Amino acid sequence: MSGHVLITGASRGLGRGFVESFAADGWRVEAVSRTPDDLEHIPGVSVHALELTDRKAIATLRTRFAEEKLDLVINNAGTWGPQAQDLGPIDAESWIETFRVNTMVPYYVAEALADPLARAKGTIVTISSGLASIDDNFSGGDYIYRSSKAGVNMVVRSLARDLHIRGITAIALSPGWVRTAMGGDDAPLSIEESIAAMRRTIAGITSRDSGKFLNLDGKSLPW
Repeated sequence: MSGHVLITGASRGLGRGFVESFAADGWRVEAVSRTPDDLEHIPGVSVHALELTDRKAIATLRTRFAEEKLDLVINNAGTWGPQAQDLGPIDAESWIETFRVNTMVPYYVAEALADPLARAKGTIVTISSGLASIDDNFSGGDYIYRSSKAGVNMVVRSLARDLHIRGITAIALSPGWVRTAMGGDDAPLSIEESIAAMRRTIAGITSRDSGKFLNLDGKSLPW
């Protein structure tokens, strides 16, 4: 089965992995990135150079896809933020900027693309993290990243409630600990392994899953 998917943060890491995987399966892929690099050379991929921290830039997506249907939107763009995130003098501006990317951008992307998603009764998948789990935080620290991802989980929960009437499903999905620039070399999962597992989970999502926080294998994670 193929369809029409839009992926943010598409130029590297998990985003690029999603682009290549969906394109290989014959999906029509919209790749959104600040620096699209060589994505335009992948068959079936349309590239959109966009600064996602610019709300006006995000709003252009509404116009670009005004007559389209989107089966799937993957809110993948994200950042770890600064390295200094443990108890101490955390930089406030860096915290705000991380919230802007991880928490606010997924909302604005979903809001801009609600119409094409509604036409297809589509799904919004927002890439979250196991570190967002409040119930499962036994190590402390990582204040900026944890709080920004816990925040986007609440955004997803509200989107699920508000968009249900339009036939749109919204979930938060953890990719696991993956060997990316953010995850580091010690992570147990390759990008390919994470993408394969997440795609199986995404393929099995129904409207009854809307508002859930899932791991890459489709199991519910504690809030």
